[in-house]
Amino acid sequence: MNFIFRFLNKKHSISLLIFFFSVFLFAFFTGGAVPVILENYKQKNGNYAYKYIGEMDRVSADIAATLKKLNSLKLDECSDEMIKQMRFAQFESKYIKDIGFSKNNKLLCTSGLGKLDKPFDELPADLTTPGGSLVWLKVPIKLFNFEKYAHVVRTGSYNAVFNTSEIDRADISASNIAIYVMQKDKPPYFYGGNRDLTVDSVTDGQAIYDMKGMKTVLCSTSSNICAAVYISYSDIIQKEASLIFGIVMLSAISTIFVMKYLYDTLNRFKGFRNRFKRGLTPEKILCYYQPIVELKTSRLIGCEVLCRWVDFDGRVASPIEFLGIVKELQKTKEFTQIIIDKAFAELTPVISDIPAFKISFNIFPSDFRTETIVDMVGKYREEHPQLTINLELTEDELIELAKVSAAIDELRAKGYVISIDDFGTGYSSLSYLRDINADYIKIDRSFVKEIEHGSIKSNLIPNIVNIANDIGTQVIVEGIEKREQIDYLISYNVLYGQGYIFGRPCPAEEFSKLVCGDRLC
Repeated sequence: MNFIFRFLNKKHSISLLIFFFSVFLFAFFTGGAVPVILENYKQKNGNYAYKYIGEMDRVSADIAATLKKLNSLKLDECSDEMIKQMRFAQFESKYIKDIGFSKNNKLLCTSGLGKLDKPFDELPADLTTPGGSLVWLKVPIKLFNFEKYAHVVRTGSYNAVFNTSEIDRADISASNIAIYVMQKDKPPYFYGGNRDLTVDSVTDGQAIYDMKGMKTVLCSTSSNICAAVYISYSDIIQKEASLIFGIVMLSAISTIFVMKYLYDTLNRFKGFRNRFKRGLTPEKILCYYQPIVELKTSRLIGCEVLCRWVDFDGRVASPIEFLGIVKELQKTKEFTQIIIDKAFAELTPVISDIPAFKISFNIFPSDFRTETIVDMVGKYREEHPQLTINLELTEDELIELAKVSAAIDELRAKGYVISIDDFGTGYSSLSYLRDINADYIKIDRSFVKEIEHGSIKSNLIPNIVNIANDIGTQVIVEGIEKREQIDYLISYNVLYGQGYIFGRPCPAEEFSKLVCGDRLC
């Protein structure tokens, strides 16, 4: 027995254990994998159909809810209010790329172009759904200097444009699949795939067998999409017979690599977790600082405090590697306290002469309570009244809106500044801004990176800024890397920003070299 334990402690024992386990898997695949593979192959094309139908269900539900909401507004002219509502609806939708208003079969205005100088005559619809919606399929849409194809759905007076890349990503032409759109009082409309496969006279989910194969019809209950899937017995034998030998022979080799990778990964994670738990000390936690500036003047108004952790081998780990462990260990308050203490100790000599300098800290949602915040940072506010303490919450932490709103109001009354970080990436929408008395929203970098390409997402920035200004909330834009982006943001009255063009996150010593009074050097 002692010999076995000594053997298992040797470095090469891991490889040997993996090898023996691979032999076991090889025997398992040899004895049982072949019938499993054959059975699973019968479901392969069906799974493609399920994925396609599921995606269509999500698209259909999104479009139906959006157009229902717009039709309920009872607006019948292309007014500024109608265009604003269409843009809001497009922003809140995951799939819709543009929304239009039609009257008497003429397109009068869209969320992207506003009111059209000349109404556009609509072509006859390709089909009508059982619910009465009109559908145009694969319509060429002109975008800047190139052309894309999209689908258009009209319910009531409103059209929704959505692109086909998401729902057409499965190569249905390469499989024995046919996709149909069900119509009102008409035969099913063939969308793509194998036209010889039909969906009429077959009950949803029913399988019909013949001497050569099996056909199954799968239908959605919400998106009017049906898929006919055919599996040939000869195809199963031909395609899988040639693969069975290779799969069985390669199973042992692939299992060795897979098991070794999994083993190393699990041990690395377990080891990292244990090392982080032991190293949750001020000496191991680093504070990095990224400047926040006034865009028009390049005046330094504050910085965001970010964190890193130094592993025992000297490697600097990013927050994505350890923040989940901090939550799991329920050490969020202790962790944040270390960052706050280090930040004030390191920053005070650098920024003490900059009036109203804002120090921004990211707060865990579990700690976002007035008494906890005051306990962590209250003494520094008393010691440094010339500084402004900014508390950042990420957008997806606003789900418990009532609790967060109460804490925000209490903290603002005590003189703290509140920011909503990564706006536009989480669960909220523009309507949240009216319910939360935040001082700032920080627009996520994904809105900025395609400004020069005129993407739909970047074109939403002016709308967000206008609404924020209406309710007295300032805007900070993250991820700025180019001068052209600064000019664009200034043109839409964005006051503040941060990004690599002003400075990357860096330790206090490097940050001090960036600061020249209230300016960046």
